Amino acid sequence: MPIVETETNKQDSLAISDVLESRYFKGIYEGDVALLSTVYHPGTLVLGDVKGQPYAKDLPQYLDGVKNRQSPKASGKPFKGEILSIRVVNSIAIAEVKVVMYDFVYQEFLSFHKIDGKWVLVNKMISDTAVRQTSENSSDNPGPEHKANVVAYMEILPAFQKEMKEALVAMAAESNREPGCVQFVVNTRNDSPLSVVIYEEYRNDAAFEVHRTSAHARKFFEFVKGKIVNDKIDVVLLTTVNSSN
Repeated sequence: MPIVETETNKQDSLAISDVLESRYFKGIYEGDVALLSTVYHPGTLVLGDVKGQPYAKDLPQYLDGVKNRQSPKASGKPFKGEILSIRVVNSIAIAEVKVVMYDFVYQEFLSFHKIDGKWVLVNKMISDTAVRQTSENSSDNPGPEHKANVVAYMEILPAFQKEMKEALVAMAAESNREPGCVQFVVNTRNDSPLSVVIYEEYRNDAAFEVHRTSAHARKFFEFVKGKIVNDKIDVVLLTTVNSSN
């Protein structure tokens, strides 16, 4: 039996549209965690796939990733949030949206529930369709992909030399298993064994963003606190000058 759209449903659809346009898309674009927090129920899960790999985070993990990444606004890259459909049944609703950001094209199904008269997002399912589009277009338009090259520097405090080097080896192993990582190489300077120089190469900027917000990267960033000089990791993005990439 088809669901008949009532005047109440129309008003609820408009309310959900307002949440998406004024807070959800805006919060993602600006990297505004405080604004995004007003959209979600605390128990929200974010599940799906990114760059062909399974993706699963609870809300604190997701918001931490937003907080620690460069926002789409700051990146200067195109961003677009688009509402494709909204379907309301009493106190529940599903919104289908499309979000284009960085090198991702997310198709999303967002579950909403009306609690105390307000619509809140209670479950988020995402799929990065850019992977399929890239695969479909590669045979028609083959060409070089812009790689992301990074050098990171840190200075280990002497008391933590052994455990830090063990953590760096583990970090390198995890990073080199990422589909978008070409190489992650940990070095120390010949004249200064506590000075760490990491060379990282990723297939594209999106792959670097996936790495930077990964669970093992976040775990490493927490681990190094108090074990490196000034708790500081200097990250330098590189541009290759002898390549068309």
